[in-house]
Amino acid sequence: MEISLSTDIDSISWEELARLFELAPLGKKRDPEKLEIAFRNSLLKVFAFHDTKLVGAGRALSDGVWRVVIYDVAVLPEYQGKGIGSTIIRHLVQSANVEVVMLYAAPGKEAFYERFGFRKMKTAMAIMPNPEERREKGFIESGPTTRSH
Repeated sequence: MEISLSTDIDSISWEELARLFELAPLGKKRDPEKLEIAFRNSLLKVFAFHDTKLVGAGRALSDGVWRVVIYDVAVLPEYQGKGIGSTIIRHLVQSANVEVVMLYAAPGKEAFYERFGFRKMKTAMAIMPNPEERREKGFIESGPTTRSH
């Protein structure tokens, strides 16, 4: 199977990408307009195609010097297990060319990312909407449900 990578953001169907994230599954359906904004605002992005079919994607935010954070790595279920996700991760890590590469991963996917050298951090924290729901899904640990600024 011939898979090609592209960084050409102008050729992407945002509706198709939103559907890919839904099927991957990477949570509930995403708004295609917001998805486009997120990818356009990301320093690094890559799309995987089988012929002309979009089968995978990933993006990363970076300062271009010290840090990068990888987000939204997704592959259609029927294409998973064929090395496409690995290719996307390797592309983003190599393209980042920074000291520290961080990753935002869905719970249960840690073993996949450990193969690339990723390790769980003890100091990362997040403010998220619906903290109890996020805790139940394994994204965050227990803690206060209110936030103060």
